[in-house]
Amino acid sequence: MPRYFNTTGPCELHRNYVSAPLARVPEVNLYIERKQYFVLHAPRQTGKTTAMRTFAAELRARGIAGCWATLERSQGIEDLERAEPSWITSIHDWSRREMPTEWQAPDPAPFLVQPVGGRLNAYAAAWAASIPVPLVLLLDEADVVTGPAVVSLLRQLRDGFMSRGVGKFPTSVALIGMRDLRDYLAQSKDGRHINPGSPFNIKAASVTLRNFNAAEVTDLLGQHTAETGQAFLPEASAEIARVTDGQPFLVNALADLCVTALVPDRSTAITRAHVDEARERLIRSRTTHLDSLAERLKEPRVAHIVQAVILGDDPLGIVYSGDDFQYVEDLGLIRRGPDGAEAANPMYREVLARQLSYDVQASVPRPSWPWASPDGRLDMPALLVAFRQWWRENADIAGRPIPEYPEAVPHLALCAFLQRVINGGGRVHREFAAGRGAMDLLIEYGPDRFAIEIKRVRSRDSQETVIERGIVQLGRYLDTVGLDHGWLVVFDVRPDRSWEDRLWEREVEAGGRRITVIGA
Repeated sequence: MPRYFNTTGPCELHRNYVSAPLARVPEVNLYIERKQYFVLHAPRQTGKTTAMRTFAAELRARGIAGCWATLERSQGIEDLERAEPSWITSIHDWSRREMPTEWQAPDPAPFLVQPVGGRLNAYAAAWAASIPVPLVLLLDEADVVTGPAVVSLLRQLRDGFMSRGVGKFPTSVALIGMRDLRDYLAQSKDGRHINPGSPFNIKAASVTLRNFNAAEVTDLLGQHTAETGQAFLPEASAEIARVTDGQPFLVNALADLCVTALVPDRSTAITRAHVDEARERLIRSRTTHLDSLAERLKEPRVAHIVQAVILGDDPLGIVYSGDDFQYVEDLGLIRRGPDGAEAANPMYREVLARQLSYDVQASVPRPSWPWASPDGRLDMPALLVAFRQWWRENADIAGRPIPEYPEAVPHLALCAFLQRVINGGGRVHREFAAGRGAMDLLIEYGPDRFAIEIKRVRSRDSQETVIERGIVQLGRYLDTVGLDHGWLVVFDVRPDRSWEDRLWEREVEAGGRRITVIGA
């Protein structure tokens, strides 16, 4: 059976197209040579398991007893009495599956009756003593271990670290998960930060698995071409790399949609138009991967970071302070960009905005098209008039589906309204970042493009100052997208403002561009 683009679980070299997983985390070899312990963290479905299972096999080929094992069985088990046996049996079972007989872990039964809190240490020490080569443990899903169990896990590894070596204890141990060690230690203490030097002060480093670069995306797609003859045109490869920023799941998912659902004929090359369609289908499908990210958006420590990104309200970089930003970055939702914190890639930018406005979008009535011109093109002035009427009637209830993002409700409501109207006939592109100061939208519909910038006036703001800044910002955006007319939508969120005060419209000219400023 020919290989295919993998979107479920670890990659297997004989089944899936795989692009040099260890090239994305080259420093791990150094830690093995130095007999050090380290943490590898990266977001879901970035290839951590594939990379570390590949690494374990490579170690074994070099004469080192490398064992990858997962601690997933102990997820949600804080009771050490139950968690500890699950670690030992998992390590034992995986060693039997992957390692040569002479290097396999010993029978766990004698160790499971030993005193609680030292059984893993004793088991790892006995295993190391039973084989004549260095033992390396790569423990995946380490961040699912919680409460007292995770503290005991780390303490037992730390105790063994002092005697590590051939015949004594694993020479290197890696803890692998989505989050860095600091975060799940804090979580194990009910959110209270504990001394970062304890109980795992022997960690040499925390490393992450980077995304694919453009060359690796091209290599992955080229494997399909080499096996089937079906080409990805350079424009298609470049667009996959751009919209995903090399995020491995997204790269594989887009490529798979292109070659299975959109272009099953292997004699037909994949074009950028196919990638655009695959991107839209993937976002609309709300796959397990994207749904799991969407669930994270409800967490309070995620919501206040993402809300700042959507609103563009963080020019001083305050969003970077504290551990919440690091947590959201570790989840793969947000990254540091030139304008401040931003969505981790262009596709996630769409996912964030659409997911948060999905229920609002569902409440928008079926479009009756009062904003369609006689030739079927989009009448943007009429569309924004219709939105303001809908907003006046629904502002009080629009925020109910998104209670974690109260300040972003107006922005998300306009996004939802536009998506409902445009859906199927065009596209809405969104640009936002924590230091950007506004959300920019580019609507493509038929042959036309329309630029909209969204800002808000709060109690501490001067309305005219907000408008002046918005005009300047929109002017820059119009230059970027090559348009000479745009709309600046200003939501007045000051309390006790009447709708008569909030709803207005005026035309201005700035730098040879026409800007329609609309109050809402």
